[in-house]
Amino acid sequence: MALLGHGAVGTTDAGPFPPWEWHPATVHFPIAFLIGAVALDLYAWWRERADLARVATGLAATGVVTGVVAAATGTVAFFTVPAHTAAAHRLMYWHLGVMTGAVTVFAGVVVARRRDERPAVWARVAGLLGVLVLLVGAYLGGSLVYRGGAGVDPAILAPEVRGGHGHEAPPQAPQPGKDDPHKAH
Repeated sequence: MALLGHGAVGTTDAGPFPPWEWHPATVHFPIAFLIGAVALDLYAWWRERADLARVATGLAATGVVTGVVAAATGTVAFFTVPAHTAAAHRLMYWHLGVMTGAVTVFAGVVVARRRDERPAVWARVAGLLGVLVLLVGAYLGGSLVYRGGAGVDPAILAPEVRGGHGHEAPPQAPQPGKDDPHKAH
């Protein structure tokens, strides 16, 4: 099936919508819903508006559901993304762990708040901590793309990245003056 196809390393022929591109298409929803939920909840707390606190809980629940979708598409990306650096591959595990932690924190917050007219202070503080964890995980995800080449068209990557990071041998240390990509040769 072309839609689920995985192009060979060094090619971009993976169908009309490569599977590793599903993840960046879905990650923005949980980030927006969860940060929006916490922002609205803080406003509701400040203005003593229980109705807005309930809406914030609904936003957080929607953020958790879309977070599970983003996690599923991230799992697909993990197994299908072509050419990326070895450092990016290691960072993928950190991104996975941090984002799992963020979604888990918010799931706990949603369960704790589901019937409360006025959420407990600890649930609101947990939401704030969840946003911090979420932002760290989002930063790591961006670093995977912008610094590690994950999901970038292999044809435009440097030859050493285009060939894949390989699991068979540890990366070689750069030789000063010779392998420094920032110095002209």
